[in-house]
Amino acid sequence: MTDTLDSADAIAPPEGPEPFRRVVFDMSDGRMAGLAFGDESRAVDILFLHATGFNARTYRALLQPLGERFHVVAVDMRGHGRSTLPPRRFGYVSWRRHRDDVIALLDRHFTQPVALAGHSMGATVSLMVGGRRPDLVRGLALIEPVILSGAAYALAELPGGTVMTRSLLPIARKASRRRAHFPNREVAFASFQERGVFRTFPPEALADYVADGLVDDAKGVHLACSPAYEAATFAAQRHDPWAAIRRAPGPIVLLRAERGSTMSSAATQRFAALRPDARLAVVEGAGHMLPIERPDRARAAIETAALMASPSRQFPDLV
Repeated sequence: MTDTLDSADAIAPPEGPEPFRRVVFDMSDGRMAGLAFGDESRAVDILFLHATGFNARTYRALLQPLGERFHVVAVDMRGHGRSTLPPRRFGYVSWRRHRDDVIALLDRHFTQPVALAGHSMGATVSLMVGGRRPDLVRGLALIEPVILSGAAYALAELPGGTVMTRSLLPIARKASRRRAHFPNREVAFASFQERGVFRTFPPEALADYVADGLVDDAKGVHLACSPAYEAATFAAQRHDPWAAIRRAPGPIVLLRAERGSTMSSAATQRFAALRPDARLAVVEGAGHMLPIERPDRARAAIETAALMASPSRQFPDLV
């Protein structure tokens, strides 16, 4: 028997100050919002990126303890959470859009290379940033990255490949049918609780997701990441993480779930062959929501990548 909380109690704000700082970064076409943990007087050590459809606050319980040792920032990517970067679906065929957002963020607002960490899409985007701009990254913690076969990426590159990918991916079809509007957060919480991807969420983690994953409107609240945009994100696979694997800087720590992983055993073996320097582990009993189900293992992976990274690497001086 599992303990459950009343939805109103679960999503009520905690007494006293929030255990994080709200941060906002001005970008060329909007603002990127996020949370920060740890000593704000020092440079950021770790930047964390979330999975498709989620937001930075979903991972609060995972990241908060890291603030005792590191300065950690987690951001809401375009089309998610409290960020205002326009979620345009026209021409949205690749996660390079998110890669370029993160590169712009690091270039504009960060003063030294960071350890990049992420879950699912966030892990893949972290890898792509490292492959494109290794000078901005001093380590990678990849938790359940979405790394498909070469054939899947070849299919996405065909004319109409994104449309085909969307029609063939059950997760994209399911996302497009998600309920988008609710009268309030309490109803939304009750609707999500112990269903679908949220089945393994403890009430506190679900409350964190609901807090920033819904936006107030005149009729109640609606999903910050619209079902149409979430489906488009799942289908936007015209990128090449395999090339990024070869170019990304180490150290690399990768965690793969035992159940329902977004990275097959074959892909894991190929990753290990390309990067024999990487530390790879399978978390027994965990599913794709590994950072929520096993925050201890995910936290250890992030901490390991950050500690293994050389702190002496700095951005090159501009001339």
